[in-house]
Amino acid sequence: MRPSAAVYRRRRAVVLLLLLLVVAGVVWGVTTVLGNRDAAADAPAGPAAAESTETQPPPPSPGHVAVCAAEDVTAQVAVKPSGAGVSVEVSMRNTGEVPCLVDVASGALVTEIESGSDAVWSSAHCAGDAAEELLLDTGATTPVTVSWDGHRSAPGCPDGQPQAGPGTYRLAVALDGAPLGETEVFSLG
Repeated sequence: MRPSAAVYRRRRAVVLLLLLLVVAGVVWGVTTVLGNRDAAADAPAGPAAAESTETQPPPPSPGHVAVCAAEDVTAQVAVKPSGAGVSVEVSMRNTGEVPCLVDVASGALVTEIESGSDAVWSSAHCAGDAAEELLLDTGATTPVTVSWDGHRSAPGCPDGQPQAGPGTYRLAVALDGAPLGETEVFSLG
């Protein structure tokens, strides 16, 4: 006896259903394996890698120049007599790995002159709030000149400060409060 047409249809439906289940299982298995592999490649390799990604600053966005970190700026300071005062040349160098901006306005790049324990002059005394940003290329040295006319200064920048007398003076330069270069000794005379 030959099976009826309904039996053939049921058999075909069961085979088709089993075939669909097998294909769905294969697709699910492949995507799971590939998804885990991609996630493993994106994940850090242990706790040390997680720490290093947390401590690294994000890279600057394209077109943005970061402010120089204090540890990335070094300087050579040279003092030259100039009339009754001095001219100070601060040769700033970017030792970092990327070009960066440094504020060289007299309130950020502070030059101070002392004689013994006497604070004679500071560029910060008469500094305004304006910034004067300078772009330092990687490894490049850029000179910045600061002039002192020989008059004393005081906080608040009062007028009529007396001329400093002859003697030996110490000059120090700081960038945002961090010493920059060596302290220089010079004489007025």
